[in-house]
Amino acid sequence: MVKNNLNKRVIAVVGKGGTGKTITTALMAKIIARSKKYKLFLIDADPAMAHLARVLGLDVSKTLEDIRDEIIEVAGRKITEEKEEMVRTLDYKVFDALVEGKEFSLLAMGRPEGPGCFCPANVLLRKSIEVLSKYFDIMLIDCEAGLEHINRKVIRNIDTLIMVSDSTIRGVQTAEAINKVSEKFTKSKNTGLVINRVKNSAETIQKYAEKVGLKILGLIPEDPYITELDNSGGTLKDLPEDSPTIRAVEKIIKNIGIEL
Repeated sequence: MVKNNLNKRVIAVVGKGGTGKTITTALMAKIIARSKKYKLFLIDADPAMAHLARVLGLDVSKTLEDIRDEIIEVAGRKITEEKEEMVRTLDYKVFDALVEGKEFSLLAMGRPEGPGCFCPANVLLRKSIEVLSKYFDIMLIDCEAGLEHINRKVIRNIDTLIMVSDSTIRGVQTAEAINKVSEKFTKSKNTGLVINRVKNSAETIQKYAEKVGLKILGLIPEDPYITELDNSGGTLKDLPEDSPTIRAVEKIIKNIGIEL
């Protein structure tokens, strides 16, 4: 395990919907965990499409949204002692919501049941990231689609931002917009683009990305197994270790400075 705090990494994976950011996050987790060099923590931070735990074959029984509901209930009773106890034990409650796997731990944001925006949940998520990042060597955050987590400064303290795009100009244009906002609202010093589901050549997309100033971290080929996994709701457990997808993601991990 890494012992030097200077080696700690907080990595956010972002992109427009449907580009494969959750699969990319899961593949990175699988590969990093396989190296057995790091204490790894994952956050399933997409409240609308929380698939990271499922793809990794993990069951989630408690989420950050459940904790938020507890806070609201206690606040509603207006009992000072209960509110003070909630403040004192908040960190413990977050740790209690962790799913402990053999190779990594995971925390799911969860989906609010009632109406309204995700702002209060995002505040709790930001606090959880700040607390939990101290206890792990690498934190991987699967963000919701678009710019919400960046605009709300949920992921402000990350050091690495991975933007996932499909092999379309529109996907890269979204990454370009994300990149501009991240420069303002995050502390990322290592931001780059991953082009996913590459069929033959991505030369045109690469040239466009380079033209608008995006660093390319790697290309992931289209993979029938991954497509079937998406369609069937399966897990990554049967993905062959010699898969071209695995090799592509290994290169991406190395390109962001993580030794395997």
